[in-house]
Amino acid sequence: LKRTKIRIVLGDHDQTTTTDAPAKMRAVAAIIQNRNFDAESYNHDIALLRLRKPVEFSKNIRPVCLPRSGDPAGKTGTVIGWGRTMEGGMLPSIVQEVQVPILTLDQCRAMKYRASRITTFMLCAGKGSMDSCQGDSGGPLVLPYADKYEIVGIVSWGVGCARPGYPGVYTRVSKYTQWIRANVQDSCICT
Repeated sequence: LKRTKIRIVLGDHDQTTTTDAPAKMRAVAAIIQNRNFDAESYNHDIALLRLRKPVEFSKNIRPVCLPRSGDPAGKTGTVIGWGRTMEGGMLPSIVQEVQVPILTLDQCRAMKYRASRITTFMLCAGKGSMDSCQGDSGGPLVLPYADKYEIVGIVSWGVGCARPGYPGVYTRVSKYTQWIRANVQDSCICT
């Protein structure tokens, strides 16, 4: 993926209207991909995008915090994205969100995935009709924390959308906090 082909849109809610608060566009100055990324297994599926211009936060544009220590398993997270609302369905014009239960590593490995496919750098979330879908990749799985949100997962891969026995698989952000901090040293980090 070339950085020149990527535009970041901040604060957009509905792609078909201009009556919302104006969205902000940012160009990407650099893509910082985790050097251990494995395209076959999707292990270490994480990258950072350095923007050309700083982001000004507002009511509609807020930072997400890095995860505090602790396993998010057993909690209910929120996935947000512009992906399909059902397998094979259309892409929505309005950003979607769904509440998903976060599974333990053992629960995920006991599902229909090959147990060895789910590494400690991943987490699983979803149940029944609640899942991320195609087009959501790279989007956040967040938990509320005080008056903020912390990002515990990044939509990575799965089999179809909301298929029984196949929860969504996410990059486990807590495994990368040191790497993130090392690569955003000149930026403000929400904690």
